[in-house]
Amino acid sequence: RITEDLPRRHSSLLLQLRTEHTPLNKHLHHIAKLQSPTCSSCHQKEESVYHYILECPAFIRPRNILRKSLGTQDLTLKKLLNDRKAIRKLLIFAAQTKHFQSTFGDV
Repeated sequence: RITEDLPRRHSSLLLQLRTEHTPLNKHLHHIAKLQSPTCSSCHQKEESVYHYILECPAFIRPRNILRKSLGTQDLTLKKLLNDRKAIRKLLIFAAQTKHFQSTFGDV
């Protein structure tokens, strides 16, 4: 199992990212918890998993660190959410952005 060595909070976050049932604005809007799905960090697009990890300009620095740590410029959600090495690096990215701190504590 890909998550067997992860703490529960990391496994939970990974599952939520994979299913897009995350405390990100697109999902919160979908379940009527927010009025708008727009990203609260950049105010440019819907805050989806894809936007949060791969697009949001507010997270350029942690994303560049993620790219460098994986040795690739070609990041894909499929790789980041399914490859054991990439998952660990993605969790570091999440910790650096502090985006899920209110839900998961220190990721």
